[in-house]
Amino acid sequence: MVDEKKIRNSFSSLKKDIEKLNSVLSGVANKIEELQKALPEKILDATEEKIFTSKVFVNNKMKKTVVGVLESGWFSNGEKCKEFEKKFSEYCGAKHAIAVSNGTVAIEIVLRTLGIKNGDEIIVPSHTTMPSVEPILHVGATPVFVDINLETYNIDENKIEKAITKKTKAVLPVHLYGNPAEIEKIKNICEKNKLLLIEDCAQANGSRFNGKPVGTFGIAGCFSFYPTKNLTVCGEGGMIITDDDKLARKARVLINHGEDGRYNHIMLGHNYRLGEIHCAIGIEQLKLLDWFIERRRQIAKLYDECLENSDLILPKETGAGKHSYHLYVVRTSASKRNKIIEKLKNENIYLGIHYPIPVHKQKIIGELMNVPVLKNTEKACKEIISLPVYPTLKDEEVIMIAQKIKEVMG
Repeated sequence: MVDEKKIRNSFSSLKKDIEKLNSVLSGVANKIEELQKALPEKILDATEEKIFTSKVFVNNKMKKTVVGVLESGWFSNGEKCKEFEKKFSEYCGAKHAIAVSNGTVAIEIVLRTLGIKNGDEIIVPSHTTMPSVEPILHVGATPVFVDINLETYNIDENKIEKAITKKTKAVLPVHLYGNPAEIEKIKNICEKNKLLLIEDCAQANGSRFNGKPVGTFGIAGCFSFYPTKNLTVCGEGGMIITDDDKLARKARVLINHGEDGRYNHIMLGHNYRLGEIHCAIGIEQLKLLDWFIERRRQIAKLYDECLENSDLILPKETGAGKHSYHLYVVRTSASKRNKIIEKLKNENIYLGIHYPIPVHKQKIIGELMNVPVLKNTEKACKEIISLPVYPTLKDEEVIMIAQKIKEVMG
């Protein structure tokens, strides 16, 4: 005969056990949720077979915001663009931010708003990528190339004044690799000589000088959101920041067909707008920019420690600058560089050279003007190597890359 009392007691005991288990599981779930909130969401895994110099960071929030734009049916000149501009200007501490289709356009629009024209000269480094100089040529001006400081790879501020002539209208320093140029000294030179200061910050999203964001020292700062950058819109994109009301207003007209109010075209303009999908991604990327930079700086520090006793020349941070390490660039002899690149390529680790040919040595430049001799620039281009650096790169991968380089160095 079944003992009902025992059965009831068993069920009562089982119920209590289930309640205890639920309580434990609830605690575990809460702990997992806390850990997820403490770290940026990551969906990309850095344990792929191949390791490249850079890698785009994408998470679920970025995917969802793209879907949100698709469902909204509004793809240009919408609320996402306004929000991205507002948040970017706030992040940089600038009065205005104007989203544009890419970083090269950002420079060109600034030059046009400032009235730079045929016959004017713009002082610029040659150790950069061609898009730093293309806009100067597009507005009819002449680039005047100045050599770099071999320690920071940025324009040598001590050589700027020698390059100034009656035709000089502006200085365009590049914060190369994310390492700020000596921007306060350059600003003083510009003020002394009544020149415009325009900052090329394409590789320096989040970089600072004396605690102040780059791009805010001159009349305008120009940024890029290309896929390799510290902050990307997962495609082409750029931003102009400025405190100058007149420049900001004219820039907005120029990028939108010269239109001031619907169908009211007051000047010859362009279609250089940035789309809503890219802006939506940019908003989410901006939320993580400080973390991106902190992780890049951690990786740079680990490379420094691992390669300290090698014969490589390691990157040096500008004295008052905060390097954001868009790229981590080392230097060695040309022969050793080739061996390192080839050795690591054979092991599916792809290093870069940024940049193998300086701008003043490009064929198109030689056809347009007499080219100077820039010893430091030409030396650097023969010796530099860019090592992998991106937020999801793992410490053990950094150590492994450094070890393989040291093996080649002997």
